[in-house]
Amino acid sequence: MMKRLLLLLALLISAQAHAQKFAGLADTPQMGWNSWNSFGCDINEKLIRDTADAMVKLGLKDAGYQYVNIDDCWHGKRDKDGFIHADPGRFPSGIKALADYVHSKGLKLGIYSDAGATTCGGKPGSRGHEYQDAKTYADWGIDYIKYDWCDTKGLSAVGAYTTMRDAIRAAGRPMLFSMCEWGDNKPWEWAKDVGHSWRTSPDIYPCWNCELNHDAFSRLGVLRIFDRQAGLRKYAGPGHWNDMDMLEVGMGMTEDEDRAHFAMWAMMASPLILGNDLRKIPQSTLRILENKDVIAINQDKAGIQAWKFFDDGKLEYWAKPLANNEWALMVLNRGEQAASVNYDWKAHFVSDELSKREIDFKLATYDWRDIWGGKSGDTSKKLEAKVAPHSVLLLRLKPQPLDGAACSTTPAPRKLSYHWMSRARWQQMFEEDVEVADKGGVDLLFVGDSITEGWNADVWKRSFGQWRTANFGIGGDHTGNVLWRLQNGHAEKLHPKAVVLTIGVNNFSFCNATPAQAFDGVKLVVAQLRKLYPDARILLNAILPHGESPQSVERKRVLELNRMVAKLNDGKHVFFHDYGQAFLQQDGVMSADVMPDFLHPTPWGYQLWADAMLPDIRKLME
Repeated sequence: MMKRLLLLLALLISAQAHAQKFAGLADTPQMGWNSWNSFGCDINEKLIRDTADAMVKLGLKDAGYQYVNIDDCWHGKRDKDGFIHADPGRFPSGIKALADYVHSKGLKLGIYSDAGATTCGGKPGSRGHEYQDAKTYADWGIDYIKYDWCDTKGLSAVGAYTTMRDAIRAAGRPMLFSMCEWGDNKPWEWAKDVGHSWRTSPDIYPCWNCELNHDAFSRLGVLRIFDRQAGLRKYAGPGHWNDMDMLEVGMGMTEDEDRAHFAMWAMMASPLILGNDLRKIPQSTLRILENKDVIAINQDKAGIQAWKFFDDGKLEYWAKPLANNEWALMVLNRGEQAASVNYDWKAHFVSDELSKREIDFKLATYDWRDIWGGKSGDTSKKLEAKVAPHSVLLLRLKPQPLDGAACSTTPAPRKLSYHWMSRARWQQMFEEDVEVADKGGVDLLFVGDSITEGWNADVWKRSFGQWRTANFGIGGDHTGNVLWRLQNGHAEKLHPKAVVLTIGVNNFSFCNATPAQAFDGVKLVVAQLRKLYPDARILLNAILPHGESPQSVERKRVLELNRMVAKLNDGKHVFFHDYGQAFLQQDGVMSADVMPDFLHPTPWGYQLWADAMLPDIRKLME
């Protein structure tokens, strides 16, 4: 036992040097089950084993639920050296054996403790034993720690939770740290680097809009917890979530209320921790909890929490930006009567300052699908529906696929907003280029997309500072966007000696174009530049290698396009050059040191590109 105590001392010293929470454990909100809502202190190892079995058998594991969490009252006593043991009557095989069983099912085991001297159920807490307990949990094979806030008089929440975070790091096993502090000390303001999630409210109660008052605390219904999230969305994101407490689906509310509850938690990117008895779950409840489309909204990799953007007095409209320029829309009926939806998409401009995402339905059409009802439609027509009381209408919106040929060859301004650039920002950048064009006096003009936009400032100045140079690159532009900019951006006022053009890769991702369709767009951009600048020389860059491996689909698609683009070289006005080899290793593999995302260069990558181009640019500028 003395060796264990000495080890703990070493861990404590080590942790103080470089403590941090484990990364990668909650890149999307955690999903699982917890014993408290249904069983309270009435738990044992058979219940946990049976629940793990049920999660697999019912398909919940396949749906994404992975944590089986033991809540309060598993505790036995501490031994003479202070190490905690499980209650031998409730858990005769021990927690290590239980963890092994849960792991054998492809699931993970969570456990509960408390920052105070005793837990909320009166069992031994972790105060003064944080490093001992974390090491014990790690030795048992625990994957998740829920850490409560009872019996904490005189403690600093920041200090107590940071201490346990450091103890978990010192124990050496990645364990998700779920902070159950009830929002009393505004953990969202300080806990991003401490826990993977933090409670934002008192405990939940299975009702729509009520408060169950106990002498020392209250439990809140679904709506009351939902309303407490106002102002908190800016604190949530991958690895650090606002936790609205465990789910009460299947615990006594109506099916409409259960669906609304599940949808609200999904929209708010709250952890999805089941609280019902999985050994006797009705199919109606299971259908709600396994709805893959609602789960996908919650687990969306963009990690953005929804916000209310419109309220017509009877219905609330909530929006959640998703990855791939998709959106989720929830229409909430809080009231006691059914309400009609008569929503004119084009009358509402949806803009999110937090994520820099927006939708203008006058410019872009989205297909929508009713996740609970199964209906579908698009935003070219008004949305008409009925929403039952205590219920929601939940839609997923996806931009309509573009015609690759038309997108590539039709001049058009940016229509969609992305999390990395809103349409408003695109417009601002375009207007900045117009100002440059109006001033004139440019000898060397760069035209393109994000690869052109992203030149490192030092590399740019060092390589091209000898000339009067302008950069007309805007991230995300395809050839249709560049054509529109050249036609509407006063580009004719410039009289450059040379133009460096790199364009075409975005036609694949944003236009769904084939290489041949993308080539048609590149050909039109070159023709437009020739029309604008008949005396200029065009350095037509091959699209830089895209993708890490020579065998990647992206790389092969780019090679096919480059073979076509090379035909535009006429040796007089247009000079095609492929500088791609400068970015590749001898085996053809792309190094992350040159392009971390295998598309956009690092400063070193830009220097390699500049060094490769400069001899040709000097010739063109003579």
